[in-house]
Amino acid sequence: MGKTTDSPAAGSKMISADVVSVLLMALGNTTITKDQLNMMSAIDGTRTASSYEHQLRSIVAKAKELKKRVDDGETFAAVAAPKRGGTATPATPKKRKGDGADDAPTKKLKPAPKSRAKKPQVEAAPTPKPADDDDVNLPDDMADFIKSEKQWEEDQLV
Repeated sequence: MGKTTDSPAAGSKMISADVVSVLLMALGNTTITKDQLNMMSAIDGTRTASSYEHQLRSIVAKAKELKKRVDDGETFAAVAAPKRGGTATPATPKKRKGDGADDAPTKKLKPAPKSRAKKPQVEAAPTPKPADDDDVNLPDDMADFIKSEKQWEEDQLV
């Protein structure tokens, strides 16, 4: 069953209130009008304009505070990206051509043997057991297994 895209939250993405505050401050608009709140309510379809007004009070206050800080000359430094990769040697060293790490030639893979048409199997008569093999518990089809094992070895070694 597929996902429905009719739900109000289907296309929404969550961002922090601080990010919205910065956007309001950057746009130079630290107030939200009733018409804009009504528009949010109409687009959402589930929340009232007054619930948006209540939720956005702290965001608008933060936007006003950020605007004052920027106007006073404060600068903000972005978070540095984390350093990727370790300084220690990796557990498995990388092998590259000409690296000198492994001068031995790599093993070439043999192509897979072509499959051959199988001969129809003829039911062989069970092999009679000698009387002195009573203490050995071998399967009844042991002779067939040995023949097929020899055939397999011949096919693999050719």
